[in-house]
Amino acid sequence: MKEKVKTKTSTTKILLIGIIILILIGAIILKFPISNREGKDIKFIDAFFTSTSAVCVTGLVTKIPVEQFSTFGQIVIMCLIQIGGIRIHDIYFTNIYVYW
Repeated sequence: MKEKVKTKTSTTKILLIGIIILILIGAIILKFPISNREGKDIKFIDAFFTSTSAVCVTGLVTKIPVEQFSTFGQIVIMCLIQIGGIRIHDIYFTNIYVYW
């Protein structure tokens, strides 16, 4: 009879995968027409970069947020910044717990 091998995924890997998923979801939402001002379109790479920058709390953008994004898009960016800040602290404290 075959034994099942259980692989344990570390907490850091789970948090990293969560950040990657958050960045992709944020980029997809920022690409939606509801997130952009009327008559303005954004390329996926720009939405991806903005989402990545917001989640990583660096503040870099390729488009001026006030001119490009609607109120909904700006709220999405603010939420990505808040969630990203929490995730960075999660990773920091997880690594302290694991290595100390």
